[in-house]
Amino acid sequence: MRRMAFGFAFLWLALAFCVRLYDLRKPQVYLSALTGGQKGMFATVAWLQGTLPWKIGPDKAHGRLVVVDASIEGKILRYASLSLPKDWLDCRLWLEEGPDVLQAVANCPGHGAHKLTASGQSLLGLGPDNRPGALDRVAPLTWVEPERIVSQVHRREAAPSHPLLLILGLLAMAPLGLGAYRSYEQVRRLRGKPVLEGVMEETDKGSLTIRSGERRVTVFVEEGEVLSIGLHGAAKAGDAMAVEGLRAAIQGQVEHQQDAAFRGGETMRLRKGAILVVGDLLSEARHRLLGTVAIDVVLAGIGVVLATVVALGWGF
Repeated sequence: MRRMAFGFAFLWLALAFCVRLYDLRKPQVYLSALTGGQKGMFATVAWLQGTLPWKIGPDKAHGRLVVVDASIEGKILRYASLSLPKDWLDCRLWLEEGPDVLQAVANCPGHGAHKLTASGQSLLGLGPDNRPGALDRVAPLTWVEPERIVSQVHRREAAPSHPLLLILGLLAMAPLGLGAYRSYEQVRRLRGKPVLEGVMEETDKGSLTIRSGERRVTVFVEEGEVLSIGLHGAAKAGDAMAVEGLRAAIQGQVEHQQDAAFRGGETMRLRKGAILVVGDLLSEARHRLLGTVAIDVVLAGIGVVLATVVALGWGF
């Protein structure tokens, strides 16, 4: 299950990389005007952006007024945008000052003034609508690079969430969850006193002989399950080849016969749900399986977190 999950995770990562690479391509927008100012330890940057009418047609052209509040270190605090008329290329842009805020004004011929702050508000009465007002306590941009602010906003807007990508990421981790569940079920079935513990002496396809003191029991796997531990430092379920001289234990429902054929020895037939542990005793098998469950759960958790971060666009 773990190998299958790793394969699915690799395919999902390749798909997610292609999707995010497409999202983060250079935006096809044009900036017609940009302005900004610093006030104390904070800065406000505003610009007009949109599509060009001669490239996509006059009916599809649209523009936006974007206003960003940032710290002087260049960290974006908040930003907002406002749609502009189709002839947005004719709009003029400036800032007007309030008591505790800077507001951007886009004056478009025939449409009046469009005012916006980075918090998404439109405040009236801060200045005239047809010309720039005086900025008494606003300094020019000296610490903040406007190009970096514009690039950060474009990257945020170009990294939308992809719910389908999140679902595919969760499905890729499903084999790990299924493997952890199966291992835990095996741990639960291995609780209690074993039916038989001993050392393997003879092995054959589908059967083996276990010596426990004076007893020599021939075991037929049939409907049971073989669990090999200690051979490669992990627990493995399946038809692993038994090795003579290894310790073995049986837990679960068996059909036990004494004085049967096979030179008068005992025979056991594993029924559905029974487990033959090869390589060590039940207590060690439980510890190894619990370790497998913990590893699968941790890997699945890391995969879910990674899928959530990438699919929702966090950090892009």
